[in-house]
Amino acid sequence: MKVLMLRHNWHQLVLDHADEVYAVLDSSPGCLAMPPEALARFAGVYRISSYDSLEELSAVAGDLLSRGIEIDRVVSFPEFTQYAAGYLAHLLGLGHFSPSVALATRDKRVTKLRAAQAGVPTARWCSVPDLATADPAAIERAVGYPLVLKPAGGWGTTATVKVDGPAELAEALRTLSDELPSPLAAQFIAEEFIDGEEFHVDAVWRDGKPWTFHVSRYFSPRLRAWSGRAAHGSVLLRESEFGDLYAQLLKISTQLNSAVGVERGATHLEVFREHGTGRLLVSEIASRIGGANVANVVEALDGVHGGLVVLHELLDGERSGLPFASGSHPVVGGLCLVPRRSGVIVSMPDRSELLAHPNVLDAVSYHQVGDHVEASHPSVWCTLLVIGAETEPELERTALALSEIFEIRTEPAGR
Repeated sequence: MKVLMLRHNWHQLVLDHADEVYAVLDSSPGCLAMPPEALARFAGVYRISSYDSLEELSAVAGDLLSRGIEIDRVVSFPEFTQYAAGYLAHLLGLGHFSPSVALATRDKRVTKLRAAQAGVPTARWCSVPDLATADPAAIERAVGYPLVLKPAGGWGTTATVKVDGPAELAEALRTLSDELPSPLAAQFIAEEFIDGEEFHVDAVWRDGKPWTFHVSRYFSPRLRAWSGRAAHGSVLLRESEFGDLYAQLLKISTQLNSAVGVERGATHLEVFREHGTGRLLVSEIASRIGGANVANVVEALDGVHGGLVVLHELLDGERSGLPFASGSHPVVGGLCLVPRRSGVIVSMPDRSELLAHPNVLDAVSYHQVGDHVEASHPSVWCTLLVIGAETEPELERTALALSEIFEIRTEPAGR
């Protein structure tokens, strides 16, 4: 198959499994840092300034079409290339992805709208298209307190705050515009704060049926973990022990997929289970595999990297062609090591030190000593660990212990 790949993520995987690969690379550090030997393996490379430029993306499609290069699939693993992937798939006449699916799985407002139409429960919410002109009283009437204010597009937990009353809401509306990760994130959503457990569901689908379906529970809800300095990460729950939860979430996922137009490929679903009522409430869904090191955690359990499962399905492979196998530990999870405050990293554990711990199965660092890190939100990926244990309680205790043992220390810049 001929594949058009967006961004550098897992490019080696794509090059190793697709017949002919064309790359669309922007000016991000990862794309610019791709080595010449990797670039030489592509059948063609398109350089663009931004995946949000319709004109540049259209030019890519125009060149491929005019040269008679018939692309079979568009591959897009990261969150921030989903709109570009949908647009290019549309221009190239491909049916596996579309702009409408990208919209329904990236814009939290459209996700919740589609969920309501399908009878899938969500928290109360309202759109906040302009922070500067937002009416706090209208937000309070629609959602109530406490509430969460966050970008409507998929930006993880960047510029996301919990608001407990009118004064905090007024302050958030006034100051959040200074924290926007991008001008493209200027539209917000206000939604009811749910006090409860937070789960993420990572699956790969074919014809509306799951190839793989994994439910993970965050050690602590992400906003609470950040404010309380708890362990950042999640434990992958075993279906044999949480069968009822798996059944409920499979039903919700299937309903929501149908509502947003997902028939195949990867999904990453975020769900809360409310304390007291036990209600499962959909927060958001993405048409991609989970971020951080979810793909590696899946590999530790099933023996196959999550990215390979996604790619194999996309390239029309059969599930039976994947070498699934049980991992070394019955319970696995992911843990993110983050500094306690923003600043320049002055010390951090190296990979060999981390892997020497008996419960650490894999370790990847995205920063090094001397880097400046803005520890302003829970999606600050510094060092990502895959950890394993014999039981779920043991894994959670291990995550807390590792967070204390392996510290990433920072000092203010200029000290």
